[in-house]
Amino acid sequence: MNIITHIMILFGIMGLIAYIGYAVHKEEKMFEKVILIISAMTGFLIYFGARALGLSIPAMMMASVSVTNPIKMAVFSILIPWSVGIAVAWYFSWCLSKHIDIAFRVVILISAFIVTLFGDVYAASYTVEAGGGSIDTSLLPNLTFTVGMGLYIILNYKTR
Repeated sequence: MNIITHIMILFGIMGLIAYIGYAVHKEEKMFEKVILIISAMTGFLIYFGARALGLSIPAMMMASVSVTNPIKMAVFSILIPWSVGIAVAWYFSWCLSKHIDIAFRVVILISAFIVTLFGDVYAASYTVEAGGGSIDTSLLPNLTFTVGMGLYIILNYKTR
């Protein structure tokens, strides 16, 4: 099961990268294509800028899964990432219901940020000592974020 989890996470990261590339490639207007590329690069740069300032989301996540208190673990590893996932999905839906150009730019920006975050958290999960040779609990924040975002989109987003 652990191997399948890793494969799914890696496919998810590659899928987000492919989505960003496809979204930029399919844009017909050259100026808008440049803006979408800038949006993607800005998403990456925001993440790396935060890291340069000492803000490490993976370090915070790994600290949350290493907590032994089940209540603190539930809050920091499940409820907060799940809530953030719902908030991101709501924001995506809200943006897409507004002006299409700006909404699409924001989706690309946040997607680039998320793919960078997921890659960083995935790499950081290997440094966490987990019982039984498993790293499943270190991936719990990513899992709950993705589930929160996915459920919100599945249950609330209406296509035009």
